Amino acid sequence: MFKKIQKSREGIGGLLSALRPKRERGIKIEPKRSTVIGVFSCKGGVGKTTTVANVGMYLSERMKDNILAVDANLTAPNLNLHFGEFNPKVTIHDALADELPIQKAILEYHGLPVLLGSIAYGEQIHLVDLRGQLEPLKEKYKVILLDSAPGIGSEVVAAIKACDEIIIVTNPTIPTIASTLRTFRAAEQHKVPIIGIVVNMVRKEPFELPIGDVRKAMGWPILAVVPEDRKVRESTAAGVPVVRYFPKSPAAREFGKLGESLIGRITKG
Repeated sequence: MFKKIQKSREGIGGLLSALRPKRERGIKIEPKRSTVIGVFSCKGGVGKTTTVANVGMYLSERMKDNILAVDANLTAPNLNLHFGEFNPKVTIHDALADELPIQKAILEYHGLPVLLGSIAYGEQIHLVDLRGQLEPLKEKYKVILLDSAPGIGSEVVAAIKACDEIIIVTNPTIPTIASTLRTFRAAEQHKVPIIGIVVNMVRKEPFELPIGDVRKAMGWPILAVVPEDRKVRESTAAGVPVVRYFPKSPAAREFGKLGESLIGRITKG
């Protein structure tokens, strides 16, 4: 069985080599009042929103009220569920519909300012200038952490354009890695710098790609390797991110490392 797994890994070598993005050099970012960091994935279910909820919570504990987490998955928002909120009283959809200023749509959970979406929003979602919508918030927050929809559709492209930098979340499986390379291409097409990769839900099973192979396939730094951890599911059910609910759990520690690396990056400008 292990020989078959090894053969499968070798068989995708050509595919990964062909799809692997080339790094863009010399991309310059003009100084801004705040930095918008987007979290993306080409597939659903890889833990993108879990990453946003936990890194946002960790940063808020370390940087106080300088952090804002935004649910930019307008079609199927679910960041609210990670905070135990099923029906937020105000949402980003209210702001996009011009029912109130976007500053008035911000709520706070466990000390983290959040701009949530409405899972009950029944109107058609039109393409929006998300970058322009976030502009009024850039004077108040040092970092805006953006949760996006999965895939590379028009909604995701709008979110990419709103970002100054992005993080890509993946899992150590062949289909997910192959799909993730499409997200890299979309980011580079719009010339948005990629900070690195979060490899999530790592079980260390023989059918998973070794982290070294993931690094070679992606060609970008791996910022965190988050293990599969039942405490994450338990904390999500409780509506409290695992970095707050079980701060000593393996996943919480790794999300904390990711948060610290971002703090170092932010501090250095």
